[in-house]
Amino acid sequence: MKCPNCGNKIPEGNLYCGICGKEINFVPEFDPEIENKINESLSGVADDLKDESIFYTKKIPGMIANKTELKPYVIPAITGIGIIVGFIIIILFSFGGKNTSLSYEEQAETYYVEGKLSDAIITIDKAIESLSEDDSEYSIKKSELMFQKYGYEKEAGLIEDSIVTLKALTDSSIFDDETVETATKQLIGYYEEQQDYDSIVEVVNNTKNAGIKNEYSEYIPVTPVISPDGGDFDEAVNVRITDTAEGDIYYTVNGDDPDEKSIHYDDELILEEEGDYHIRAVFINKYGIKSDVVKSFFHLESIGPAEPVIMEDSGDYSQATMIVAVCDPGCRILYTSDGSDPTENSTEYFTPISMPIGSSTFKFITIDDEGKMSEIVEKNYHLTYTTMVSVDQAKQSIISILVKLDILLDSAGKVRGEEGYYDYVYDGEIEITGSGEYYKFVETHVYNDGHTNETGLLYAVNTHDGKVNRLGYDSSGKYTLITISNR
Repeated sequence: MKCPNCGNKIPEGNLYCGICGKEINFVPEFDPEIENKINESLSGVADDLKDESIFYTKKIPGMIANKTELKPYVIPAITGIGIIVGFIIIILFSFGGKNTSLSYEEQAETYYVEGKLSDAIITIDKAIESLSEDDSEYSIKKSELMFQKYGYEKEAGLIEDSIVTLKALTDSSIFDDETVETATKQLIGYYEEQQDYDSIVEVVNNTKNAGIKNEYSEYIPVTPVISPDGGDFDEAVNVRITDTAEGDIYYTVNGDDPDEKSIHYDDELILEEEGDYHIRAVFINKYGIKSDVVKSFFHLESIGPAEPVIMEDSGDYSQATMIVAVCDPGCRILYTSDGSDPTENSTEYFTPISMPIGSSTFKFITIDDEGKMSEIVEKNYHLTYTTMVSVDQAKQSIISILVKLDILLDSAGKVRGEEGYYDYVYDGEIEITGSGEYYKFVETHVYNDGHTNETGLLYAVNTHDGKVNRLGYDSSGKYTLITISNR
């Protein structure tokens, strides 16, 4: 027997050719065209056999031959016809069945070369179906054949079919990573040409290949972030919506899903009015692909007017300063200067306030026509003038005032009807709230024998202008200034 593939002589009993390795088919695979020709031939013979008259001849014109006489010729005739049919089959196999010994893959390639793409696709499908899943190289062989099929389909203009084939090749449960990655990239490349970005997003989202996800991440829109992420508030809220890619953010505040016709986000939202806000936002990237919609709920209640704006910041001042406050139209400003929190009964602000000398604390609020109040604004000031008076000058100012008031007889501190004299001992600097800084002096009676006794009177001299006052205490024990008068 000769190998139908390479012509090498094969010993009897061998199933494969020792030269090319081709498997020997003992039962020939009929090509459809050959099988049809055989069927037509056999059908014609069968029809002829049904007509017995072909085996009889006419002995005399106008007379029917005697069948009994012709029966000895029937069997030889049938045998002859059988020989003819067999010869026809051999001829058909010799010429029309020249490809029957080829594999499906080889037959498909032959059809492809001949331009018979439909036959090539049908035959390559047979090659795929003939693969055994028990074969260790099953997935490799299948991927090769399917890529071959994809090429045939694409060249034949069967684009939809070719896409179906590519999608099948992206199944990571069947094919290796390299095959899946190659098929996936070709699939994405096709969608890029078609500008079908939705399909690209679907492919990238469904793949398990991290490399592909990273390479084509620009197509995947990132869900925006709302900050703060909703909640209950009793004051105005600034809401920010952020993204991390190139594109646009659109949002709604009534609970409707946003799209490109919704409000375009340009800057943070300021929620000031009392009520509920159902904020929803979507990011649309440069390819027009929408992200998932992010949602946040905000509830605002009991929101008062905006805080008043105080033009003078807390701090140290060294010259006369006016405190100016402003608020929104339709509101009033109330304030305190004793450190207590203002109420609706506190002093109302009408004109700028002269900043007190020394340390002071002011608290301001805004109140609207409904009686709602803003948050408290607190300012702390410390106003001091440049020291213009020395301690000695301050002491002489005390003595001079007392001489003028006839409390002292002379600058030596003599007092009418009393022995010795009065001295004024410096006891440091103090600050009087709202009045400034002062030198403190203690009045002392010096007797002739040299012993001393404090009279209990205290004096304060302003370090800036030298003004003299008696020094006392208020009900809370704090220093207070007393105007000097005749005793």
